[in-house]
Amino acid sequence: MDSSILKRIGLTENEIKIYLTLLKIGASTAYDISQKTGIYRVHVYDKLEQLMDKGLVTHVYKGAKKYFQASSPEKIRQYLEDKKREVELQEQEVEKILPELQAFTLLPREDTRVEVFKGAEGLKYFLKDIIKTAKKEVLITGINDAKYDEALPVFMKQYFRDLRSKKIQERVITVKKKGVFMFGKELASTTQYRFLEEKQFNPTNTFVYSNKVVIVSWGTPATAIMIENAEIAETYRHYFEHLWKIASPQIE
Repeated sequence: MDSSILKRIGLTENEIKIYLTLLKIGASTAYDISQKTGIYRVHVYDKLEQLMDKGLVTHVYKGAKKYFQASSPEKIRQYLEDKKREVELQEQEVEKILPELQAFTLLPREDTRVEVFKGAEGLKYFLKDIIKTAKKEVLITGINDAKYDEALPVFMKQYFRDLRSKKIQERVITVKKKGVFMFGKELASTTQYRFLEEKQFNPTNTFVYSNKVVIVSWGTPATAIMIENAEIAETYRHYFEHLWKIASPQIE
């Protein structure tokens, strides 16, 4: 069988090896899977979690032991459909900001600088730039705190430490709903949250600081678009302040 097809749709070599092994041998413990595939058990657990996220593996308990089993191969079609829907949602998000991005192209070139950063290192770059260039505060809208925590768990601790050190305040407007992710006060002691109802809320993840606006799209890879222009930054700042006034300081 040409397993490279599975690789082309987004599965890693170890994910493919574990999934095919489970299809052949049925429900198994992580130890058994490790023995059959030659993959270290700690890595087996990581890959099983990723396969469960994709809907390709489930687990059951037999007594005190946890057994993993492959989902029906039909789930691969469902996985592809889910990916297609995710891309469609990302396209819709991009459509929302296209008019703003188009407007930037009409500004005088000498007054505007646009840079694009991709992946985890790109996210780190603009977060470090906040520490370097933000004077007093950074204004943030969006609902992706959890994504930063997942993509940059070690770096985010350093980022919040540097915010405290530089006495830079963060104000964040996020969506008002149960279970929305927020960084804890112990870590993000200079961050203040307010909340808007979903119908009032624009989920585009945006940072405003100094004379810069950064728009983050959580595609694959994550992409950060940095626009350096004083007038644009001021426009976004005024809009943020309007939302801040109507946002609730309490989630409930």
